[in-house]
Formats: sequence, C-alpha cells, structure tokens
Amino acid sequence: MEEINNIIYFDSDDDFYNFCVVPELVPREYTLADGRVVYFSDFDFTKCYKDALSQGKRFIIKDEDSSIFKHGAVSYRTITKNVDNLDQYFDF
Repeated sequence: MEEINNIIYFDSDDDFYNFCVVPELVPREYTLADGRVVYFSDFDFTKCYKDALSQGKRFIIKDEDSSIFKHGAVSYRTITKNVDNLDQYFDF
C-alpha cells in the first residue's frame, strides 16, 4: 500500500481486500413493515477503509485484471458489498 496525492495504491486484489474487509460474520436484525423482526448475516468494512472514505481518499489496485475493480465490489462468504472511490489502473 502506498499513498500519493490522496490516492492509495494497492498491489493486488488481496491487498485491497485485507485493507477493507473485516473477515467475520456479524448478525444483524431488520424490522419488516408488519413489525416482524428478521435476522441476517453481514460483514463490516474496516475502520481504516471507512476513515479513508470519510477523508475523500481514492483507491487504485495496480492490476489491470483486478476482479474487485471489474465488479466494483468485495465479497465475504456469500455476501457481496459495493466499494466506493475505486479508480481504474493504467500502466504507463
């Protein structure tokens, strides 16, 4: 990981994934319109990732074949979440 001019660069999808995903399931509850409560599993983003977003940082994965960039998302187990501020890498 390297930061230049408000952009954080990652060498690979694995590096970015480890930066932004807390790899554990978290139980959540949701109340339906009829008042019933249902439960589901979720995962959290890391404090580092959330802090970087709040500071307006951009992210670049230095791999032209990045799956995370291609899909704009990360997955943990069967849960997929979109990631923000991810820009395309160009190798000059």
